[in-house]
Amino acid sequence: MIGSNIYLIESRNRQDLAATFMRFQEYYESPEFKGRVFSVDDFVRWYARKFGSFTYSRDWYGFNIPSWVLETFRSGEFDPLTDKEKNLVNFFGKIRSDFYIIGATQQDEEYADTIKHEFAHGAFYTNKDYRKDVLRCLNTHKPNVVKIALQEMGYGNNVLEDETNAYLLTEPQTFAGEVSLNEGLKLRDVLDKIFAKYFGFSMVTASADCVANRTERILI
Repeated sequence: MIGSNIYLIESRNRQDLAATFMRFQEYYESPEFKGRVFSVDDFVRWYARKFGSFTYSRDWYGFNIPSWVLETFRSGEFDPLTDKEKNLVNFFGKIRSDFYIIGATQQDEEYADTIKHEFAHGAFYTNKDYRKDVLRCLNTHKPNVVKIALQEMGYGNNVLEDETNAYLLTEPQTFAGEVSLNEGLKLRDVLDKIFAKYFGFSMVTASADCVANRTERILI
């Protein structure tokens, strides 16, 4: 099955989803906490200082991490884990192959775009030939203003190419202030052709269910 090494964690609400993924996600890509061990309180205090209040579950409603991120949590470095973190680690406890985890909730008003965006991350990570073609495309078109905008949004340098592809492929309107809509749509169409070459369908025209059904779906 296409995408069978991509697992979709679906939550009934944004609060539970954010609480489940928060430390995993920030350990993976936060400009402040990437690669560091930190407590929930450490992150909450930092986030509230930076943004005025702790609005994490309202600000972020789609999540994505490669499977290797789980290892630091599994090894005990992040103890004590919250109950939701334990559940995520335990669910994948017996799976040792390389895979990708994405998270979304239908409580998100932009659920369809979120599912597509997060699946694009999974595709980028799990299919090395697809990733090479995407990087070749981005190197040719050089959407540097998008990368600058992503840095300003809080993304770490280690995920800029991945995020550039995911946003331009699924939500090019995000950068209407940096890139003309016509230019953004042209690059989206190029990236969509690359995607269809490897995954057999157009991300632009696909429904949320079409994309989600190409994952292993888990409701929490």
